[in-house]
Amino acid sequence: MTTHSAPSAGDPHHLLAMKRALVHRVRREQRGAWFALLVFAAVRFGAAPVVRYGQGGHHPGELPPAMWYWPVALVLAYAAITWYYLRRSARLGVGTRVGPYLALGIGLVVLITAYVAWQVLHPGSLITFRERSLLSVAFDTVVSPAGTIGLALLLLARIERSWPLLAITCGYLGLMIRSGDHPALTPWGFPGILFEGGVLLLGGVGLALLQWVQGRSAA
Repeated sequence: MTTHSAPSAGDPHHLLAMKRALVHRVRREQRGAWFALLVFAAVRFGAAPVVRYGQGGHHPGELPPAMWYWPVALVLAYAAITWYYLRRSARLGVGTRVGPYLALGIGLVVLITAYVAWQVLHPGSLITFRERSLLSVAFDTVVSPAGTIGLALLLLARIERSWPLLAITCGYLGLMIRSGDHPALTPWGFPGILFEGGVLLLGGVGLALLQWVQGRSAA
């Protein structure tokens, strides 16, 4: 026989605990960043043949084929990610604020592509760093098409309030900065592309497994 009394339905502490549990469950159900990571991993790995064969233009001042890969690939990636979130929201009845993420992603693609294209077509017209440093490498990384993946993932980590996603994104950007300070060892852009795409791929698989385990334990 126990002397502990069960909390009543109107107990403030009990209601607060139920509210916190519900908020935690909703946030878990809203998270789908694993899919975004896998899509971006495919985009990053897909850049390897572009790096190998699409760097040079046929005429002076002509945009290289690689410049066309990133806008198309990233727009398709954001379209696929948006489709996944909307489809899952319709199925579960729990939505994610994917609108700001999509707007930032597309906006970054347009701005960064325009910036890089202007640099290619008008060399020396924009302010550049005189000497290579960690700051210059970080700047070049952030304003690169591949760097926009990390910037958009930072916003997604904020929207989903996901510390694991934030750690994965910081690891991805950190590897990009480190690899940007050294020349590629192969014409395919390896090992930089391999490491950066690997972080996105393993991060996506890890988040998917984590969400599955949490869902099983909560069931």
